[in-house]
Amino acid sequence: MRIALDGYALRFPRTGIVSYSYALAKGYRERLGKEHSFKILLGDRNVTDKEIDDFLATSHSVGVFEGHRETFVERVRRNLHGNLFSNCMPGLDSAIQQSTRNYDVFHCIDWFLYPSRTAKINAITYFDLTPMLFPEFHEDLNIAKEKSKLKVLPKYDFVFCISQSTRNDLLKYSIVSPERVIVNYIDTDEVYNDTNYKSREEIGTKYGIPNGSKYLLSVSTIEPRKNFKKVLEAFTAFLAKNPGEPYVLVCTGLWGWKNGELKEYLARRGCGDRVIFTGFADNADLPSLYHHADCFLYLSFYEGFGLPILEAMKSRCPVVCSNTSSMPEVIGDAGMLVPPHSTEAIVSAIETVISDPVGSAKMRERAFERSRMFSWNKHMDAIFRCYKQLT
Repeated sequence: MRIALDGYALRFPRTGIVSYSYALAKGYRERLGKEHSFKILLGDRNVTDKEIDDFLATSHSVGVFEGHRETFVERVRRNLHGNLFSNCMPGLDSAIQQSTRNYDVFHCIDWFLYPSRTAKINAITYFDLTPMLFPEFHEDLNIAKEKSKLKVLPKYDFVFCISQSTRNDLLKYSIVSPERVIVNYIDTDEVYNDTNYKSREEIGTKYGIPNGSKYLLSVSTIEPRKNFKKVLEAFTAFLAKNPGEPYVLVCTGLWGWKNGELKEYLARRGCGDRVIFTGFADNADLPSLYHHADCFLYLSFYEGFGLPILEAMKSRCPVVCSNTSSMPEVIGDAGMLVPPHSTEAIVSAIETVISDPVGSAKMRERAFERSRMFSWNKHMDAIFRCYKQLT
C-alpha cells in the first residue's frame, strides 16, 4: 500500500495539529517503511521544530509546489470564484494531483484539502468546526480554508473525527454520509510516556518559577477561543479569597491572534509577579511542568479534543477543564468539569483540588489510569481497518 500524507502543518511550532501530523507520519512510516511506499507532502522545507526536521530528513518527502505552476484553468477559476485560501495557495489542486499520482491513499490533515483523483482511497482527519461555530475567534484565512474543506468533504471516502463531539458537529454542518465518519481518538506525543520527570527545582529555574511558590498551570496557544482572560480572572479571584496561599500562575504557549482585548486587560489590571508567561516551552519539559503543578486549568470555550487535558492526565496532574464540547469525553470522571464562563465555579474547583491532598492524589492516579485508553496504536489500527474495506 502506497500512502501520501498531507504534512503541510509540520512546518509550524508544535501545537495540536502539528503533533498529530507528526504522530501520524511516524505511525505510517513504522508500518510501511522509509521507502517510496510512504511519502510526506510538504509546502516547503522551512520546518520550525528540530525533531520534526530531523525526521523529515530521513523520510521520503516532497515539496508539492517545488517546480509546480498553477494551471490556466485553475487561474481562471480562482480569479472568478476564489477566496483568501485559494489565493494563498494558487495551484494547490493540481499540485496534489501530481504528488499523489500512483499512490493508493491520500490522507489530508489540514491544508492540502483537495482529494486525489487518482488515489484509490481519500481520507481526512477532522479536528473541530470552530471556524464555523465561532468565526469571531478566527482569522479570515482560516475561515476560508475551512469553508473550502467542507465543500470537498463529500468526496472523501473516510473522515476520521478525533471525538464524538466533532463527529456530531460535522454531521450537523456538512452533507457527508454518516457511515463515512468515524470517531478515532488521538494520543499525546510519546514524550509523555516517560515518567522520569525533571525536578521541580530544575523546571522552576529554567522557566522562572520561584522555588518557594506552588503553581497552577495553563498550557495553550493564547487566542480568544481558549478563554485565557477567564483563566486570569479566576486566578485573581482565587488569590483574593486565599491571600495567604503561595501560588503563581504559569502560562505556557505562544501568543496567537485577535488578542487585543486580552492585552488591554493585562495593561489595565496587571498581574505583577504572580503570573508567569514562559512562552513556548520545550516539548521535553512539558511533562515535568504538568507534573509539578498543583492544578491544570483549561477553560476553552470549545475543543475538538483538548490535547493538553490528556497531556496533563498522562503527567499525573489534576485537571480543571470546561464542561463543553469534547472535553468531558476526554477527562471523564478523572477531573473537575466547570462552566467556562463561571469564575465562581472555577475558583471553587481550584480550591477543592488544592485543599484536599488525599483527594488530589487520587485524582492524579485516576487521570493517569484513564489516559491509558488513548493510544496511537489503536488510532493507526482503526485507520488501516478502514483502508482494508476498500482495497
